Amino acid sequence: MTDLQDKASTWLSKFAHAAFRVDIDAVVDCFIPGGWLRDALVFTWNTRSLEGREKIAAYLANTLPAPHLGTGLATGFTFETLDRRGHGYAYLRPDGDEWRANGHTLSWEEVFGARREAIEKDPCVAVGAGQTGLHIAARFKQMNIASLVVERHAVVGDQWRQRYPTLSLHTTKNHHTLLYQPYPKNWPTYTPRDKVADWLKQYVESQDLVVWTRSYVLPGASYDSEAERWNVVVRKGDEDRELHPVHIVLATGVLGAPRIPEVPGAETFKGTVFHASKYMGGQSFAGKDCIVVGAGNTSADLCQDLSFRGAKSVTMVQRSSTCVVHIDTVAGAMAQGYPDGVPYEICDIKFSAMPIDLQRAMAREREAEMWEREKPLHDQLRKGGLKLNMGTDGSGQHFLIFERSGGYWVDVGCAPLIESGKVKIKQGVEIKRLTENGVIFDDDSELPADLVIWATGYLDSRLRHRETYGADVVDKTSPIWGLDDEGEIRGTYRPTGHPALWYAGGDFASSRFMSKQLALQIKARELGMCPL
Repeated sequence: MTDLQDKASTWLSKFAHAAFRVDIDAVVDCFIPGGWLRDALVFTWNTRSLEGREKIAAYLANTLPAPHLGTGLATGFTFETLDRRGHGYAYLRPDGDEWRANGHTLSWEEVFGARREAIEKDPCVAVGAGQTGLHIAARFKQMNIASLVVERHAVVGDQWRQRYPTLSLHTTKNHHTLLYQPYPKNWPTYTPRDKVADWLKQYVESQDLVVWTRSYVLPGASYDSEAERWNVVVRKGDEDRELHPVHIVLATGVLGAPRIPEVPGAETFKGTVFHASKYMGGQSFAGKDCIVVGAGNTSADLCQDLSFRGAKSVTMVQRSSTCVVHIDTVAGAMAQGYPDGVPYEICDIKFSAMPIDLQRAMAREREAEMWEREKPLHDQLRKGGLKLNMGTDGSGQHFLIFERSGGYWVDVGCAPLIESGKVKIKQGVEIKRLTENGVIFDDDSELPADLVIWATGYLDSRLRHRETYGADVVDKTSPIWGLDDEGEIRGTYRPTGHPALWYAGGDFASSRFMSKQLALQIKARELGMCPL
């Protein structure tokens, strides 16, 4: 055993024995004074992050006596409690000197047909067949939770096909691979839009998932608290189907309806105005004056495409400041956290074991280093007049994903266009009104415009659910996304405040890993292990 293995094994043995004896003081002594404990469904049916010995002790005082943790190996370990099994991962820092068979005569068509029929009679309903809804359905299938996915589009993947043509994922393939079904070894490092869409379509077939396309839940869904079931009607093509699921999972993402500012003069503007979500490529805008309002990922990608397609002028309107990092920076982080050749299961648990606020504190210590690394990129951007930040508190771009799912861009070629003036920056202003042939800003400056694109983000995603599930229900649920006071992501894959309405969203890695926590909570309710 190596010296590092020995240190890890010694710590784990000490921790396991203290936990088994329900010795709170001894458990807490396993943590440095400012150490962290992140609990995902082990001591409670929620996910919590506790910082410091006092908070850890107070938390364990009411939760530790029931489980009795068992033994494990090294810093990556497995354990058993009275009612559950789990995996853990410990990050140690020095503190002084311590350191089943398949036999049948039926065709597969008959087997799957019977399974589909049973599921459609009494399913857990997941709304949305993007990567999140499909990850949930695949995970639920493996845990014997009957699940039906309801998808508004005609073909699975169409929600990706309807995004702008040049879109590619900005994380590497091992980070955004799908649950149980990693991409082929020769898959491109950054997956383009249409390959994502096509992979989701075949994933439904290869994972034997039950999906209704051209389907949606009609307004008026209600929850019967005595029967503990929903009453919903699903419009499936031209047919209405009544369902009574115990649980509904809204897997339609963390972004709501497009946020479109109301600007005077829109009725007189002779050009084209739309939200970035409607952008289908810049070919038709060659030779036009184009303005993109917003300075995040989408804006940068659209400005780059418009310039490449021959727009007469392209102007990005940046109202405040933006965190911008080079694609190579993200690739470097991905190579460390999700390297090729390492199973995603290992990468997921290592990443998810560390509390977000602890990651953030460690990142703040490297703020100067982050600024220095991005200096060549930032020099290009500043020449064009872009205002920059390094996250809300100096911790960088990564944590803006959890805070607001925006406010940053990963540069894949827009910066040189800004430096050269092919993409111009209008900084620190808002559009005050539109004229027949242009826009006037709140500093009274004016620009000609044939096209205005609002790359201004999205509204609270709960708002679009109020008519369907009732404002009285939705308004009492937790916000979706953003961080709570423990640095945990709000609302998604956790109790929402309603016993049978759940939210799910985030990127591929989030839904791949967190779908298990959601499945465990629902399974525990099915088995009577967890109160509603």
